[in-house]
Amino acid sequence: MKKITLLLAFLLGHFTFAQTDIDQILEIGIENAQRFSEDYFAPAGESLVNNMSNGWYNTAKTKKLWHFEVGIIGNLSFVREDKQSFILRPEEYTDISFRDGSTNQSVASALGVNQEQVTVVINAGQASELEVILPDGIGSAEINSIPAGFIQGSMGLIKSTEIKVRFLPRIKAVEDAEIQLYGVAFQHELTDWIFPLKRWPVRLAGLLGYTNVKGFYDINTNSGVPGVDQEVRLNSNSWLITTIASTKLPVLNFYAGLGYYFGATNADLLGTYQIQNGPFASDIVTDPISVKNKTNGVKATLGTKVQYGVFKANLDYTFQNYSNLSLGLSFGW
Repeated sequence: MKKITLLLAFLLGHFTFAQTDIDQILEIGIENAQRFSEDYFAPAGESLVNNMSNGWYNTAKTKKLWHFEVGIIGNLSFVREDKQSFILRPEEYTDISFRDGSTNQSVASALGVNQEQVTVVINAGQASELEVILPDGIGSAEINSIPAGFIQGSMGLIKSTEIKVRFLPRIKAVEDAEIQLYGVAFQHELTDWIFPLKRWPVRLAGLLGYTNVKGFYDINTNSGVPGVDQEVRLNSNSWLITTIASTKLPVLNFYAGLGYYFGATNADLLGTYQIQNGPFASDIVTDPISVKNKTNGVKATLGTKVQYGVFKANLDYTFQNYSNLSLGLSFGW
């Protein structure tokens, strides 16, 4: 079967890839392929925005002027069962039906797997009738968690403000595939501005953060579909606005956050493709699929941080659409 690889997740700059049958998806027609792709990839786009909005903080305390911290952040987002599939309704498509005549069926999203082979019929009963097997998810099994990782640093500025940056240069993750990541955030401590708050056993702060992830995959030699300039591009933007509270203990501290995240993920199938089978056989299509997914929601974080000299470690859990576990290891002063 002819397949292409699509980006889903990454860990310390290494992609997790899986494959889907681009030739068969295009055989159901461009409008149908676009409609199917929107539902199929929506959970993957949501999960990426959710994942990348985490790991921005481990205390409400901001650093003194020019003091810094550098470390590695790892995120692990958990996928709910209902995100591993979606309901496909033929009435929302053109000239598509299930062979058994059912009005809808649950089929795998990019994060799931079909328990049995799911087939749709194009132009049922006509001379150009074609059966197309719908793809499983991008893994060989249901995906229950999604990892991510990056390098992150922070530095104290004036007026109880701290800047944070996360960065991964454009690197070759696997053959023909590249990824890059960058992000910036500003944290401001409120405790220093109100004298009574200074006497509290906790600190209070606010944070605004932004993360961008880009993926590039050249599929000219791997798609199995005749054409030129074939490429998959992914662009994901994630924003976080949150309040932070943390304790003031010397070694072991606890922190919490309540905030709002939002963002969007665009995945584009670029280039020209000559469809091989079915009623659209020999048609040449250009940039056939563009999927955009938006997501937003409220999140609550609980975590703990331990410090020994200049070395620090933190672990937190975030309750959100895709609940997340973050681990950070850093050093600084």
